[in-house]
Amino acid sequence: MVSNVHDPVSDLDVMRPPPDRTRKGGKGSRPARSAAPPARKRAGSGSASGAARASATAAGKSLDRAQDALDQAARTEKQLRDSLKRHRKAVSTVEDDLSKRRRDLKTMESQLKVAKKARKRAARKIGQAKPAASRG
Repeated sequence: MVSNVHDPVSDLDVMRPPPDRTRKGGKGSRPARSAAPPARKRAGSGSASGAARASATAAGKSLDRAQDALDQAARTEKQLRDSLKRHRKAVSTVEDDLSKRRRDLKTMESQLKVAKKARKRAARKIGQAKPAASRG
């Protein structure tokens, strides 16, 4: 006995056919196929045109969902590209600031070197002047 329980997950996946609950087969078994799809068995019957209309409506809804997904993906892509552009500018600004600070640091290091040499020279000069002054 097969119960007609509606599976809400199957509504979300439009590309996958609904699971076949009537057949119990092992791994690799295929469901039996009819000679023609159910909507095309008889072209002249009124029920077939209703089924075709229903499948066309379902296909239309599926296409609408796919189009909405594409539109959403395009919006997301645009947002990401804009965000990436802003972040690139921010990174560029930080890199420029960092290179300026490196240049300043090198300048200060060279000034410090010069100042150390000048202090040593001055200390030697003072050291040489003191013994001569104390001798006399």
